[in-house]
Amino acid sequence: MVLPAQFPLVVEDVLLNDTSIYLITGKTWHFYQGYNFTIKSVNQESDSVWVELSLGDKILQSQILAEGDNFIYQKNDKTILNLTVNTIYISDNEELVAFSPVFQYIDSTLPRPFIPEKEINETENESSLHNDSRGINEIESFRWAISLLLIVLTATLILIFKKDKI
Repeated sequence: MVLPAQFPLVVEDVLLNDTSIYLITGKTWHFYQGYNFTIKSVNQESDSVWVELSLGDKILQSQILAEGDNFIYQKNDKTILNLTVNTIYISDNEELVAFSPVFQYIDSTLPRPFIPEKEINETENESSLHNDSRGINEIESFRWAISLLLIVLTATLILIFKKDKI
């Protein structure tokens, strides 16, 4: 027996669905509808990160998170942002925080964002292969940070081994 689909499972209020973002300390991720998510600092001793969410010049929420913790921003009992701290990477020069999964939902009190059709199609076609938010952000790919980390690590190991031979 086949039942008719009375209520199709279309979620129109999801802007970002199970994506990942990567931020360096002091940098901001620009979400849709003007929300800005900033890494204020990383505490290396406690392996935690201080984050701040703002809308324009107004700070909405500030929180200290460890790996596995969730950052959830709600407005009028509706979730707008839901991020999970996946990993905190710490090096001598900078810290990088990976958030995954990341969800953003429409804030009905703000104007709906314009998302070009091309971006919607790319997101649908590449969702399992290339998972990013397509926002205007300073870090487009995590590969850059990992490459830099590997170069620094390799150079450090070479210096250590050279000192041992001298």
